[in-house]
Amino acid sequence: MHSNTASKRLRRITPYLITVGLGLSVAASAAEPELSDEVQSEIPAPTIDTDGDGLMDAWDRSGDGQPDAWDSDGDGQPELLDNNGDGKPD
Repeated sequence: MHSNTASKRLRRITPYLITVGLGLSVAASAAEPELSDEVQSEIPAPTIDTDGDGLMDAWDRSGDGQPDAWDSDGDGQPELLDNNGDGKPD
């Protein structure tokens, strides 16, 4: 008879255990930060003024002091790239 009482008690608390488990899993998934596209593709500010207008518009990706990526439309992201090292956009 003792096992019958334990079985009834388990059946009564099972829905509560399931509810608590689901609640904890939903809360844990909601707490995870989502990575946005902006965070993953963060581009540093340009550091070279190639046209002398006082606005930085190029990047030195290779570290040789020469620009090898250019922002042609002023949005802060490089559109023109020099990947072969000749100093001109490819």
